[in-house]
Amino acid sequence: MFLLASSLARKIEPNISLLRECGISEQRIAQLVVRFPGCLLHAEKCIKEAIEYVEELGVSRDCKMFPRALLAVVTLSRSRFDANFATLMSFGWSQPDSLAAFRKHPSILNFSKKNLSDKMTFLMKEAGFELTYIIGHPVLLTYSLEKRLRPRYEVMNFLDQNKLLDKGYNLVSVVKLSEEKFRNKFLFLLSKEKFIAQYDSYVAAVQGKHYVVAEN
Repeated sequence: MFLLASSLARKIEPNISLLRECGISEQRIAQLVVRFPGCLLHAEKCIKEAIEYVEELGVSRDCKMFPRALLAVVTLSRSRFDANFATLMSFGWSQPDSLAAFRKHPSILNFSKKNLSDKMTFLMKEAGFELTYIIGHPVLLTYSLEKRLRPRYEVMNFLDQNKLLDKGYNLVSVVKLSEEKFRNKFLFLLSKEKFIAQYDSYVAAVQGKHYVVAEN
């Protein structure tokens, strides 16, 4: 509604021109408008400042992640942006580590401080991963804790403890699997009657219901 009510000549077209100047394709611009129409409602000055800041963070205009990085900067206040960096650093990330993660996965900083903190706490305290592992695989922080990370970790941990896996597993590769592939490759192993509680717990978590880890 606000996009349609904004001036095409004074606001929308100048901002689209800026995006084009950054080398962003017409297709990507269209995707941005459809998914986040508010990105075109900022003052032209704000867009220019956001472009400069993204480049300061080390994401060049010819990088495929530039549009996502720009969107992250435009949609967040500078204070929240800095606060999210600070949250990662409070868990031991260095500033270069945090910047490198942002360059790979700009959406990391779109999450709230609590969201990032909860994921880091789970990965380090519950799942027992070393900080260096998480820093090396920042993609883990882009997934939902309650609908992806925790339920899949619990399933894999249960399978491992009950010797239902032929070999060890890599959490990153498991988390990246589509829901269909994960169910076909791993979850079907819990479809037997004696494992049905664990199966149901996973399904409930993915559906957004309260997740309860079933006892062995």
